[in-house]
Parts: sequence; structure tokens; C-alpha cells
Amino acid sequence: MKLNYTFKHLDHSDSLVTYTDTKMSEIESYLLKEGAGNVYYWRQKSEFFVEVSCNTRQKFFKATAHGPDVYAVVDAAIDKLEKQFHKVHDQFKKNHKKPELSRGKRNETLTKWKKAA
Repeated sequence: MKLNYTFKHLDHSDSLVTYTDTKMSEIESYLLKEGAGNVYYWRQKSEFFVEVSCNTRQKFFKATAHGPDVYAVVDAAIDKLEKQFHKVHDQFKKNHKKPELSRGKRNETLTKWKKAA
């Protein structure tokens, strides 16, 4: 996933960018298709805010977190995003194939029709 990083009222930090990259690479396996994302870091008074948004073919994902420690805030935002990814991933796996449209089920209905005729 390609991520764009934006810092507002903060200095650009390479260590923060690499930390976020490693965290995002851990949860990328839940994405069904490739996507692009934005990560916004900003500070208000003594609070750090992180907003992570990802746009994929399936859905638009967005997670925001805030707190006094920027790395803990990144962890919280990524955890929220992981829950969203996991939920959509489970829904896709559950409803991916409909049993009535499977090859075996179609063959059964065809044989029933042939026997009835």
C-alpha cells in the first residue's frame, strides 16, 4: 500500500514514518485489493493526533486517535484500522461464494429437472 504522510504543527520525523510503515505492513494482509492511504499527524497543545485513511475498491477506511505519546497514538489508530479491515475481510470471506450458485448445486438442480421431465 502506498501511503502519503503529512505533518501539521510537527517536524517531519523519519522514525515515525518508518514506525507507521511497519505497523501498516503487518495489517495489509487483510486488504483484499491494493489501495492508497494518507496519514496525517498533528499536534494541538500537548496532544498528538493521528488520522489514517485508506481507500480501496471495497471500502473507504478511516481511523483517528489522540493522546500524549505519538507512538501510542499511532498504535491506537492502526488497531482501529485493523478492526475495520478484519470486519470487512470476514464479511467478504463469509459471503464470497453463494452455495446456490456453486457448480455442484447447479448440477443437482439440473438433474432434478431432467428427472422431472
